[in-house]
Amino acid sequence: MNRDDTLSNIDEISTKVTILSGGVGGARFARGFEGLPGVNTTVIVNVGDDATTHGLPVSPDLDTVLYTLAGLEGPQGWGRASDTFTANDELARFGIDNTFRLGDRDLALKIARLASFGGGESLSAFARRVAGRLGIRSTVLPATDDRVETEIRLGSGEWVPFQEYFVTRGHRDTVSEIRFQGDDLASPAPGVIDSIEAAEVLIIGPSNPPLSIWPILAIPGIRDSVTAHHRTLAVSPLIGGKAVKGPVVEVMAALGFPPGNTGVLAAYSGLIDKLFVDESDFDPATVAVDGVEIVPGRTLIVEPDAARDLASTMMGL
Repeated sequence: MNRDDTLSNIDEISTKVTILSGGVGGARFARGFEGLPGVNTTVIVNVGDDATTHGLPVSPDLDTVLYTLAGLEGPQGWGRASDTFTANDELARFGIDNTFRLGDRDLALKIARLASFGGGESLSAFARRVAGRLGIRSTVLPATDDRVETEIRLGSGEWVPFQEYFVTRGHRDTVSEIRFQGDDLASPAPGVIDSIEAAEVLIIGPSNPPLSIWPILAIPGIRDSVTAHHRTLAVSPLIGGKAVKGPVVEVMAALGFPPGNTGVLAAYSGLIDKLFVDESDFDPATVAVDGVEIVPGRTLIVEPDAARDLASTMMGL
């Protein structure tokens, strides 16, 4: 039997897993399932962060997932490994704001996406095509092909686009409210609802709940499908009450959620059956909260092997 036959047989008997992902944490988590024997994975990715920069369509979370699954991500978890920033640095010469830094290799993907849109291709079709070109086995889907924009209301009362809050302002402002412009008019991308309903296991990755997962759930039909699923797990983005990356703790606190994993449970109220927490945060006296089982594990997954170990552990359970 050759390798192709072996892979075909694995696909025939594999467990279908669907992951909701946003940010670096979600991408690193999904990496653990990429090519995992006996698992057929679909990753549904947040697009609330999408923006237009220098006339180019930028999909930060989607591109981070694609680069990470392909083993091409940069050292910070985003962008491309060994990238250069010649074009970005040159923008300043012409008086253009280059705060949102795009590497030269990363620019190529943005230009290709712009060309694909010009030819009438959807974001989901482009993502599938790029995943194939990068040798990714998982199916990678944006949550929607429509424009849904996360907007942040600052403590001052001003509403700003997500990238202004996150990149330009360095996510230092207090967040008082979040909304998702266009969500009421959006539809799930082709394959999204089917992948949730067909999944034997549905997993919410260790992403920022309000900023990365709620934009996915805001798209009509997705929350209902997640709520109805018979086996939905989540991985906490917190270790020792702190985030590995990003403003999870600050945003959750500002929105009125209790600290630690109690807040994570509240953010996913009514959606999950199990919450995986880092073993350092596990209290043997608290194995369930409001019907949600608390499961300990090693959730620090900066390295690929750690992500693979966590994925294997979850599938073993």
